[in-house]
Amino acid sequence: MVRTFPLLLALTLASPVMAQVPIQSVPPAAAATSTADRSDPAAWQAAMPSIEIVAGFLAERDIRGEDDAHIPRADNAFVSGEEVYFYVSLGNVARDPVGQPGARFQMSLRAQVRSDTGEPLSPWLDIHTYEGTMTMAPDDPEYFQSWITGGLGPEVPPGRYQLALEFTDDLRVEEAAQTPVEIVFDLVYPAP
Repeated sequence: MVRTFPLLLALTLASPVMAQVPIQSVPPAAAATSTADRSDPAAWQAAMPSIEIVAGFLAERDIRGEDDAHIPRADNAFVSGEEVYFYVSLGNVARDPVGQPGARFQMSLRAQVRSDTGEPLSPWLDIHTYEGTMTMAPDDPEYFQSWITGGLGPEVPPGRYQLALEFTDDLRVEEAAQTPVEIVFDLVYPAP
């Protein structure tokens, strides 16, 4: 996996109010497929569909699992302004120059706070552009995957909300592959 630096827009030291509410993540609608020859990275990339969500969850910021892996947060209850830290793994991420050691990637993140029924409560906000270089070889099965971590601290009153994250692969030049992908998390802000 490619490591990217975490994004932190707001962080408070308040402890979360715990609640037994499941974390919701939206997986890709369908698995990506390609008929291109995997031994030719340029052909494979040209045939890839848009980026897809491989995995995504609200994560523990400072606690890691085996092999330093990110682990899911125990709940999705937060205090207003507390960092909502997330982990998202993306597939079908373009490389430039494709097939070369040290190829770069570039993905943009937008975020939106919504009501618990999905009604937008904020405009889409351009949050960050993740850029980096690959550390794995083009023949690695995970060559076209990347993972991203980040944190946002929405200032909201008590209630139930959704946090929508939208990722766009900025290196895709094929019009059919420029579609962004979205993941939505349910958030709970209990009354004090």
